[in-house]
Amino acid sequence: MGYWCGQMATQFPRKRDRSDMETRQHPHTIDAWLERVERPLALCVALLAAGAMLLFVAAVLHRLHDPFPLEQLEGTMAVAVARMNQGLPLYAQPDFSFIAYMYSPAYFWVAGWATHILGVAGSTLLALRLVSILSTLGCFAAIAALVFTETRSALAALAGAGLYAAAYPVTQNWFDLGRVDSLYVFLVLLAVLATRKLHPALAALFWVLAVLAKQTIAPVGLLVLLSDWKRPRRALTGAGIFLLGTLASTAWLHHATHGWYSYYIFAVPGANSDLRLHAAAFFFSTALLAPFGIALVVIAAALLLTPIDWRSASARLYLVSSVSLLALCWFLSAHAGATANTSMPLYALLAVAFGIALDRLLRWLRGLHTPIAQAGTIVLLLAACAQLGSQYYSPKLAAPLPPVRASQQQLLDWLRLFPGDVYIPAHPYEALLTGKSMHADEAAIHDALRPGRADVNAPLLDQIHRAVDGESFDAIVLDHPPDQELAAAPWMPADWRRHYPVVGLVPGSDVVNPFSPRPRYVLLPCRVLGSAAARQVVRLGSDSSAACATTGPR
Repeated sequence: MGYWCGQMATQFPRKRDRSDMETRQHPHTIDAWLERVERPLALCVALLAAGAMLLFVAAVLHRLHDPFPLEQLEGTMAVAVARMNQGLPLYAQPDFSFIAYMYSPAYFWVAGWATHILGVAGSTLLALRLVSILSTLGCFAAIAALVFTETRSALAALAGAGLYAAAYPVTQNWFDLGRVDSLYVFLVLLAVLATRKLHPALAALFWVLAVLAKQTIAPVGLLVLLSDWKRPRRALTGAGIFLLGTLASTAWLHHATHGWYSYYIFAVPGANSDLRLHAAAFFFSTALLAPFGIALVVIAAALLLTPIDWRSASARLYLVSSVSLLALCWFLSAHAGATANTSMPLYALLAVAFGIALDRLLRWLRGLHTPIAQAGTIVLLLAACAQLGSQYYSPKLAAPLPPVRASQQQLLDWLRLFPGDVYIPAHPYEALLTGKSMHADEAAIHDALRPGRADVNAPLLDQIHRAVDGESFDAIVLDHPPDQELAAAPWMPADWRRHYPVVGLVPGSDVVNPFSPRPRYVLLPCRVLGSAAARQVVRLGSDSSAACATTGPR
């Protein structure tokens, strides 16, 4: 700590003594004022960067112990980890009771170990979030280490880490969710750091770990390892070990899961490749320019004004990693289903580039010794302050408000009124919390059916149709109106409304949850029509009674 404090002190321009000032031609002009302003502005940059990280910590402390999913898929991620802890396979034939997501297993492994370490019943969501929070803190440290490696400037390192912390609201508060992304970004940063500082064999192993967190990073890892082409032995060693490790881990997981790992990791993503032209066209303006326009200007200025030795290994490393990550995130964001988490690795590398660029420009301007350069230093520090402070937020707003938490508890209490099973396609974890059976969520079902394999589709659809047509559920709970839901879920039986003709509103569904969609509509079979009022169901329309009178209770 003492070393870093000493390094920080060296970043602020020293106060010139009286003899220095007297040698200047105009000691009391605007030049002297600029010199006096520069030091407080540098301190402001440091404080704003540190403040962004402290805001993140404060925000996650408001959310960490929330018993309900903070995002729609967070609950199903907890179910996947719980299955692994029970000795059940993560990658198995798609079944109506559980279908894996198209993610590599590293996050599930780490989260499973975390639940064992915590050893507290019902702590799965807490364990998942702790893994993401610690990974994010690791990202701050890795970004600072990368910037400090290139600049030897504590101020620049702090500014880089602070910029990534400031991206928390830009990613819709994704950093601490129980999802794979924060661990994935941390492993990518460690891989870049290892490529910069360690033996290529070790760097290759870090890239293999990153692929085991999210398989889409594989081409980036290969390109980054090959970026040191001026030292072919080093580049080929790293690339060769990376390819060998990736292929070996894939072959092992393919064999251990009887081929289902390859189905989820390669076949399912390959079939879900719907492109969104609007998202692709506006990616740069919405994901980069709007939230980080000032940082991009600082980086561009450093590229234009400060000499860069593109023959150096570090310059090629950051060039290749930046371009390849930009291309990857743009490509992924153009696909249907992409959300704010897609750009997280790009934001991390942007933060590294911002810290390095800030230091290069400061050194260049201070070396000019002109009044214009002094003014430029002030403008640069003001710009850094504006960028770091532009994303400040209230940590309390990151957590669900009391009415939202109350409505979530009301939903669970209402589900317990049904003695039988309840199917909630978009929120199966909530049903599980009330003792109901676990069922695959609609996103996983949709993805698993897309490859069109007969040995997958036929038995899965048969299970779903038998459960719905046989009226196995006391209720089916939906986020959207039934007709709209059926259009988006072609895997549901076409005549499901005949079996569940009673439509009503879920109690408390008028409360808006800004973090996740909320169940709003309920479909009931005729056999529970008489008890609908007792179960606090506000029925919509009158045609359901006629339908039940025609068909009778089943």
